[in-house]
Amino acid sequence: MLGYGSQSIDDSDIAAVTAILRGQPLTCGPAIEAFEGAICAISGAEHAIAVSNGTSALRLMYQAAGIGPGVRVGVPAITFVATATQALLLGAEVVLLDVDPDTLLLTPGILRACRERLDIIVPVHAAGRLCDLAGLQAIAAERGAFLLEDAAHAFGSTWNDGRRCGDGAWSRAAIFSFHPVKNITTGEGGAIVTNDAAFAARCRQLRHHGIVRGDFLGDLAAVDGGAPWYHEFHQPATNERMSDILAALGTSQCRRLPAFKLAREAVLARYGEALSDLTWLRLPPFALGQQPFWHLCAVQIDWARLGIDRRACFASASRAGVSLQVHYIPLHHQPALAGCARGSDLVGADAAYAGLVSLPCHAALEPSDQDRVIAWLRSLAQSVRSTLRQGGT
Repeated sequence: MLGYGSQSIDDSDIAAVTAILRGQPLTCGPAIEAFEGAICAISGAEHAIAVSNGTSALRLMYQAAGIGPGVRVGVPAITFVATATQALLLGAEVVLLDVDPDTLLLTPGILRACRERLDIIVPVHAAGRLCDLAGLQAIAAERGAFLLEDAAHAFGSTWNDGRRCGDGAWSRAAIFSFHPVKNITTGEGGAIVTNDAAFAARCRQLRHHGIVRGDFLGDLAAVDGGAPWYHEFHQPATNERMSDILAALGTSQCRRLPAFKLAREAVLARYGEALSDLTWLRLPPFALGQQPFWHLCAVQIDWARLGIDRRACFASASRAGVSLQVHYIPLHHQPALAGCARGSDLVGADAAYAGLVSLPCHAALEPSDQDRVIAWLRSLAQSVRSTLRQGGT
């Protein structure tokens, strides 16, 4: 079965992990700092904080930014649920914002039209395509708000003018995800990037139970403060650390990132060449002014023109050995978020969802595997017509 996403692991990745297992620290060791340095080199950020997964990265970024009761957070309606739920878990109010149905992105025009109060806005770089952060930031500033980026899909995406996803030009911080289907993988993992040293220090503290090694407040500080064993905890927090094993894999994967990016670009280009005549299928539109790292190939299918619905399409794909996905069910249709405020009627998100399907797109996808996907798609309309003819007789 060909999945929509998959990791690519080679001997260099295995050797990097083996080196850690053969005697280096398995946690809280130098491999973490090396991986964070690699993340900074790719993103252009001054600070990177590696954590256990992308959801943890969101929560810690939100905590460090002061998200909590009374804070209103604007989140696009097309995104993975964690973008919104991590703000809700901190006691904040979430406002669901519409997206452009073609690009799946929050746009400056959509943000400007929102009349709900917003304190923090979280643009999501969907499928690797980058938002217009400059435009969004200008509108946010007019409203007294600021941006935090959900860049889980966009590690390695760049603008043509040399700016890089995560470089902090327009936002206070951003997060990446390193799940196996993402642009690189650590198995599970994530990172926060920022140019704010105090913000980074806060995130590092939060990922390690909130441990404090300075500015002591406890009643033993006068006696033991400054001793090598002494530390304090000033608030409840959790353990969100990444192990050195996973960090070593991540550093190795970072070296392969340019090849991964080129491979995914080739996959999308090949779909475009092979499927451009299918009138019922629309591939992702060109990304003007940027070079996305294509995390997904999210296409739009006109079900009426094709002659079947999405359920039947998924069943047909499964029979052909192809696993599809939908990214994503709009958040306002999820019971956990149905009560959230809405910045508009969210018609763009609903229009996007109506035809969304993610095709297999990853660096490990062999040409022969992509041939199977293309052949299945090309035969799909033909099989529908054949079925209709048989039904008519």
